Amino acid sequence: MVHVDCQGAGEMCRKASRVSLISTDTTLYATTLDTVGFTDLDILNMPSRSFSLEIDEGVYSYLNIPAQVVYRDNTTLQFTLTGLSFTGRPLYGNN
Repeated sequence: MVHVDCQGAGEMCRKASRVSLISTDTTLYATTLDTVGFTDLDILNMPSRSFSLEIDEGVYSYLNIPAQVVYRDNTTLQFTLTGLSFTGRPLYGNN
């Protein structure tokens, strides 16, 4: 086993990707909408992150993504992030 650093250098990740949020009765997950936003590799080492979303003026919710290693789908070439949640406060460091 080896440690793989997240796909960004420095203290702030400069990588970005558009995602589609999908919700089932029990699960919230996101699938990337582009193929190389995060990385052109077949593996994505996603660190845990909480992203603030302004719902109404001055009212925020946080999209929380737990740390995970994600493999590119061979057919769609997309990544799917699992275990997402929305909360009134961040669960992880913001970026």
